[in-house]
Amino acid sequence: MEISAIEISLLTRRISAQISGYFLSSVYSMEDGALFRFNHATKPEKLVALSSFAPWMTTKNLSISQSNKFVSRLRNLIERYELVAIEQIGNERISRLSFISRKDEKRNLYSEFFSHGNLILTDPTNDELILDVANPQSFRHRTLAEGEKYLLPPSRGVALQEIDNARLAMIFQKSVESNEDQDISAIKWFGRNVGTSRKFVEEIFFRSRINPSIPLKSLDQQVIGELTKACEDLRSELEKSAEGHVLIPAENSDLDADVCPIIPRAWNVYAESKLASIQNYPSLSEALDEVQIQSLVLKKRRSASVLARGKAEELASAMAKQQLLLERNQKISKELRMTASELIQETSSAIPPDITQKLISYELMKIPVESPNQPRFVTDPKAFLKSFTPTSLASRLFDEAKRLEEANTRLAQIMLDLEKQRSALTEQTRSQEDRAVRKIVTDRRERQWFERYRWFVTSNDHLIVGGRDSTTNSIIINKYTKQDDIVFHADLHGSPFFILGNFGVREAPSDEIALELAQATVGFSSAWKDELGSADAYWIYGDQVKKSAPTGEYLPRGSFFIDGKKNLVRHIKVELSVGVTSNFPGENGQTIETRANQVAVICGPEKSIAKHCIARLKIVPGKEKSSDIARRILQQLIARTKDETAKEATKKLSIDEVIRVLPSGGYKLVSEK
Repeated sequence: MEISAIEISLLTRRISAQISGYFLSSVYSMEDGALFRFNHATKPEKLVALSSFAPWMTTKNLSISQSNKFVSRLRNLIERYELVAIEQIGNERISRLSFISRKDEKRNLYSEFFSHGNLILTDPTNDELILDVANPQSFRHRTLAEGEKYLLPPSRGVALQEIDNARLAMIFQKSVESNEDQDISAIKWFGRNVGTSRKFVEEIFFRSRINPSIPLKSLDQQVIGELTKACEDLRSELEKSAEGHVLIPAENSDLDADVCPIIPRAWNVYAESKLASIQNYPSLSEALDEVQIQSLVLKKRRSASVLARGKAEELASAMAKQQLLLERNQKISKELRMTASELIQETSSAIPPDITQKLISYELMKIPVESPNQPRFVTDPKAFLKSFTPTSLASRLFDEAKRLEEANTRLAQIMLDLEKQRSALTEQTRSQEDRAVRKIVTDRRERQWFERYRWFVTSNDHLIVGGRDSTTNSIIINKYTKQDDIVFHADLHGSPFFILGNFGVREAPSDEIALELAQATVGFSSAWKDELGSADAYWIYGDQVKKSAPTGEYLPRGSFFIDGKKNLVRHIKVELSVGVTSNFPGENGQTIETRANQVAVICGPEKSIAKHCIARLKIVPGKEKSSDIARRILQQLIARTKDETAKEATKKLSIDEVIRVLPSGGYKLVSEK
């Protein structure tokens, strides 16, 4: 599969339009590439796939479990860096992601989408010195290795995007003046001088209605004009296309899978000839997702049954050998009976001279080296041919035919047993492969910005966000808290901040909502780990939280000073509910969007969870480990989800997603609803 430079240009521009202001939160290994997760303070996270053939925005989980060394190093070098730009380099099949850190350290990540693909991380402040490379390589014009300067590869012709009538006419004139092979075909000349993929070269000639086989010397300015117009029409159609199409080769075809924003004429020819089929997708990114998923599925299938496949091949080889032997025995047996019948009719007492050669060709007789004139039977070395009469030899041949037929009976049984083994192995192989494929979960719900923190939705539909640790506590206060917002904290050391947005109106929360936030605050505080039965919480306004202590006092790193009156909410039971929800807060934190085919695990106060969750369970501090309780919680949530669409979505949740929403400590399951 070859994605052209113009398609790379389309994809990079579409990525750039969607991830401005995002920062890199993680990198994962992917089949023949890497998967990048980008986060934003107030927008949903985004995934960018950089494969060996193209870059695209993905909504799928394309990562593989084991990270390679290059991906691990990328995490160390550019995680938490802000993405400044993603762009195509010139008109090459190369993209560049430009990053900058909070300390103004700059990094460039080049992705090369040709040959077998490559990823190269450089330092732009040090003359594009290579810091790391996925696949170190050395070429005549450049070396891709750590410590070398990154250089672009030599250009391959003028880019399709730059072709106009004057440019193409100039290229044609240069070819004529340089005495280039005048008998070269027009399509070959065009492909050498215009840098684009073969499918687009063929498409341009089809659209221009120019015979691709005509020689270069037959071209004129009219033909150049028609080719130019075909180039312009193709570019325009590619730019306007929002769709994606995949060419899927038939089993008996030697074509390669391909992806394109349009359907080239050649694809239709392949489809009409039954050499391939065409699948259509709403976007080019979704088409690329499908190709990547199929590649992942194929690899999983092969790796899951590699031993079984090897054994099946051994059995198939053994069966083939037995079949050849069986057919040979049948043929020789038939010929022996015919020869024996002829001998019975023989009137002479001598053995006919051609009989010896026949029996040697049947591998029934051999001529000893020490006695070249005394042929003997292989199965009975003492039985010399000279001791037989035609009648007795005929009897012997009938016995040999019978022996071969009995051997064939045994061979038939052996083949039947081998076939049973092969059938069982084939079923085992299919089962192993299907089981491996079922474990591939590529569907992925788009994660919202607030899912990086503790969160729930109150019974009156307000989004509540809280810290997971001291770092996220600081982020919550510094980035998301306004002066009139309500801030909740437990009245003990080791507590998250939970924020209730007041949207510019300074007013106290209702007793009902205050109780919900207080329960969440003490539930996720150290009171849970300490197995307290109850604890107190308090609320204040955002402008009461100070980042520095009063003069003369010390404030530990990550701590805040509370100025003024605390509004206490006392004797809150330390308990929480866990549920599965299809209700997600909208952009303003109040509008609730229901997505039946998407669910999330959520943990929070009982009243909130009861309103917004499809199924729920109550937990309190206890002795059970998170991995054990999470497995039980997920099983019971699946069992108690009544809606079939939501149940299927719940089955795709992982144990890790449940563990992530639980408070720190031990657990006890006390009720389920």
